[in-house]
Parts: sequence; structure tokens; C-alpha cells
Amino acid sequence: MSDTTYNSCGQEEHKSNCLICGQPLEYFSAAVEVTCFYCDKKEKGSIACSKDLGHYVCDDCHNLSSYNYIKDFILSADSKNPFEIAFDILNNSNVNIPMLGCHHAYILTGAVLASLKNRGYINIPKEVIKEAFYRLSKQAVGGYCGLSGVCGIVPAGGIVYSILTGSVCGKNEEQNITMGVTALLSKALYDLTGPSCCKAYLFKALEILSASLYEDFNFILIDSNVCIKCNFKELHPHGCMRDRCPYYLDSYILTAEKLKENLKNAAATEGIFKVAPVEISINLDKSNLEGNNNILPAPC
Repeated sequence: MSDTTYNSCGQEEHKSNCLICGQPLEYFSAAVEVTCFYCDKKEKGSIACSKDLGHYVCDDCHNLSSYNYIKDFILSADSKNPFEIAFDILNNSNVNIPMLGCHHAYILTGAVLASLKNRGYINIPKEVIKEAFYRLSKQAVGGYCGLSGVCGIVPAGGIVYSILTGSVCGKNEEQNITMGVTALLSKALYDLTGPSCCKAYLFKALEILSASLYEDFNFILIDSNVCIKCNFKELHPHGCMRDRCPYYLDSYILTAEKLKENLKNAAATEGIFKVAPVEISINLDKSNLEGNNNILPAPC
């Protein structure tokens, strides 16, 4: 798979390392003053090009072009399989989905919600998916998997549950079950880390959510075996885990039995699984969208 693609402005972008020149990135233990290469925003940042500190890209610009593509793809997707939706996005050679980044969190949330909608389990209008993405933008921040120990994939899964249950701060069972699934995801990612890999995290989170949504709500997201084929091994800037990663082999066959096994292995405590004691609720206060429909164009 090629390391480069072109954005909507015709500029070359790299899928791994520095978005601008492809050189290795430097990860700082303390934030430094930097200026975004694209929009000239001045801020403190924790990741920049090791060759040229001027090759800093803020999170907004790093995510924007692929974010718009992911959002539009999710809103128009008709597939019922969340793995198929995710791989259709990842394997599009005309769009730059960086090897590492919080784009994968948006893919997770969007693919699962689209699958639930397309299977007819629940009516999920566009405003709900946009609200989910807005919530995710508040917690999925590039590089913070290392700085805080929380990968954006974790709240991405929690947001799916919070959307389904209507969980907000102060609710009882709704918040409990939502935090339960984030605990599962965090444990599963912990078991996969060394170094971090957003692709592996995405695949594992899709497995966990496919199993937990069945356990908790009797929602079936996959009807047959799924073959997970990772074509991104050579793009990992920190080095692929290779045979320590379950997805390193030419193909990883996911069966219903394996889903149950993986869910059990991810459980932090025994007896965590039970049918959700809450009804599905997706009543949203649209005033909270804060103008999220007006996505800015990609920077040039």
C-alpha cells in the first residue's frame, strides 16, 4: 500500500509519519509552542516532525479532510456489516486515512451506528450520527493514548452506548452500562499495546462491540464469518507488532464463537454481562449540536 495520497487541494500527504514530508515524528513529554503548517494556528502541541518543527499539524487540520470523507461515507453507507463499512473506508486509495490517528475512532462509532441503522434495529437519523461525532471530538485527541493512557477508540465505543441508552451524567443504569463497555475496550486495548496500533485497536473494538451489543441488546451485527485482512503492516511508523498481533497473519477469521471468547477475555470482572436494564433512547436536544452541521472545508 502506498504511503502517499493527495488531498482535495492537490497537495501530497503521507499516510505515516509526518503528514507533510514523511519524516519520523517526535513525541514530546511536555507540550511546546508550535504553529500549524496549514492554518497558522499557534498553540501548544505534543507531536511534530522530527526534521522540521514547522511541520506541525493541529488536530483540526490533521483530521479535517478524512473526517469529512468518513462522515459522508457513514451517512450514505448501506452495508449492514460494520467490518465491511470500516474496511471500505480504510482501503480507499483516494483518501488519506493516516496509519495512526483519531480518524479510527470516528470510523468505529460511525460503522457501528450505521450497521444498527441499516439493520433496522433502531432509527438513527443523521443528526444522531453528527451528535456522536461531535461528542467524540471532545475526547479523541491525537497522541493522548500515550500522554493520558486513553485512546480515542475507548470513548468512541462508549458514545455508541450513550447514544443507545440516553446516558448523561447523573443517570444510573444508563451510565453504568456505558462505562462498562469502555472498561472492556480499555482492557482489550491494553492487551494489544506495545507499540500502539490504531488499526489493531479498531479491529478489536469492532469485535468487542459486535459481541457486547448482542449480549446487552440482542443486536446481531454480523451474520457470517468475517475475514480481517490487515494490509497496513509496512506503514506503521513505530514498527508492527508482527506475530504478537492477532491480525498480523494473512487473514484472521472472526466467527461467532471467537466473538464470545474475545468478549469474555476482555471482561475486567466476571458477571459483567447482562441484558441491559434500560430501554433504547435516542432523544437528542438538537440545540446541543452547536452548529456541527457546518463543517469547514479542508485547509489548503
